[in-house]
Amino acid sequence: MKKTLFVFVTIISLFLLSCGENSKNDNDGGSDEDSSILDSDSEENDEDIYPESYFETFVNTLQSDLNKSDALGVSVAIMKDGKVIFTRAFGFKDVDKKVPLTTNTLMQIGSTTKQMTATALLQKVEEGKAELNMTLNDVIPDLEFKLNENWNDQITLHHLLSHQGAFYDYTPWDENPSDDMLEAIALGTFAKTYFLLAPPGSFYNYSNPNFIIAGLVTEKLDPRYWPDIMTQDVYKPLGMDRTFLRKTEVIKDGDYSDSFGFDYNDVESGKHVPLTIDQIADSAFTRPAGLAWTTPAQMMKWADFIMNGNNDVLGDKYRLMITTPQVDTLYAAGTMHYGYGMSVETGYMSKDNKWYEIPVWEHGGNTISFSNILYILPEQDFAISICTSGYGTDFSNSLDAAITTLVDLPQPSENVPSYETDPEKFDDHVGTYNDANNVGKMVITREGDKLLVSAPTLVEYEYEVGPELVPVSSDIFIIYLDGEPLDITFVKEDGHSKFMRNRAFVLTKVEKEETLSVPTENQVKNFILRSKIKTDNHLNKLMN
Repeated sequence: MKKTLFVFVTIISLFLLSCGENSKNDNDGGSDEDSSILDSDSEENDEDIYPESYFETFVNTLQSDLNKSDALGVSVAIMKDGKVIFTRAFGFKDVDKKVPLTTNTLMQIGSTTKQMTATALLQKVEEGKAELNMTLNDVIPDLEFKLNENWNDQITLHHLLSHQGAFYDYTPWDENPSDDMLEAIALGTFAKTYFLLAPPGSFYNYSNPNFIIAGLVTEKLDPRYWPDIMTQDVYKPLGMDRTFLRKTEVIKDGDYSDSFGFDYNDVESGKHVPLTIDQIADSAFTRPAGLAWTTPAQMMKWADFIMNGNNDVLGDKYRLMITTPQVDTLYAAGTMHYGYGMSVETGYMSKDNKWYEIPVWEHGGNTISFSNILYILPEQDFAISICTSGYGTDFSNSLDAAITTLVDLPQPSENVPSYETDPEKFDDHVGTYNDANNVGKMVITREGDKLLVSAPTLVEYEYEVGPELVPVSSDIFIIYLDGEPLDITFVKEDGHSKFMRNRAFVLTKVEKEETLSVPTENQVKNFILRSKIKTDNHLNKLMN
């Protein structure tokens, strides 16, 4: 049978946070008496070319999404035909809800930072200091993985920028913010303790360490610390003078937001709590994966660079690699690929189930305090950035309202992408799989048109599993681990299922069960706790 997939995918990643010289900020920011007053974020704009009524549907939807969320506030900017036509902020920027949020207020953009991290590394490639097919051993020979000395020779820069490094998704929020800790943690705790989930280059699997290490590679090819490279070589040439990577710079700027987010000191409870600036993450190790602070209006300068280029930052040859499909994401029925830090899609599915065959470049971002959306429709010369001061917020209705009411879209296509679910293909997935570091042994069997799963390792440690895999397609399923729904994809090698992959774990099919190594009870507990912090919304889209 066929099951239609209504593709409305926004990758939300994190995830995802000095001896170097801090960049000097000459803009003191601004403030609004009323959070609904239009504000220019000290940028040139053309907001007066459209009447307020033009944005009415979008603004109403934005306010509705904010009311339904836990976020303290939301800020947005829209660019059309090369002009910023709309900036607006609603809500508050302090946990006491006494100070209105403004469009000048800085917030974290999470994994939207990744395409910026990619740009800085591509600059080094353009300068001839590195090549994309170089391995980590070529550029950071002192990064030696204790668990397997060959990994350093297998992971390339291309793998890092396209999420094919196969890293376990280690994303610490509470590490030291000192600039030298990016290298210290990478060469220390990370290299000595953590592991790969599969052979590098096997398939796409979103993982923050890919871009953390990409940031370290950039730093090793330059005498400056990574935040200074980004500020001086990427942000300032684009006029993004209020985009920061160190929290000390944000505090010095003075116009920043608190949040309603996730307390990393209380992961087990999963509670969202008010967080002041002092409590918001600022880990030097995690920064390259998703801890930039900026405003939506600043993001319009970034969107203009992605669409139209700027040779002072990066030549077109390498800039276009960011939005060129580099790897299939295994999601979205073949309509979604990943470039270098950017999702590259072949269409947009509206909330009313209309499929528009247009190029879409997008990336969302979550830290444990903020959420972000960046969408670019290059053929329509349209971009939108939505920043919210809350963990895991859903402003997809606002995004849809903006695209469907403010963009000149083509006629919807009748070629709606769909997933095919054929039980006859389930046989290929049958077998025993193992993940020695996270979930242990799983056995997949077929019973009629169903795939059943047993997980003796998890059961031994008193966690609940399955018992049935819920099909999304012939290769994609939903599994329930300790009551939590997680997506898994069976990945083939030489035409046969070889891996069961999820962002957080990968099991490999095995032939000799007596040789299996399984995780400890503590490893399993840590995995279950991590599953409570969800930083992308693939699963929601699959289940809907």
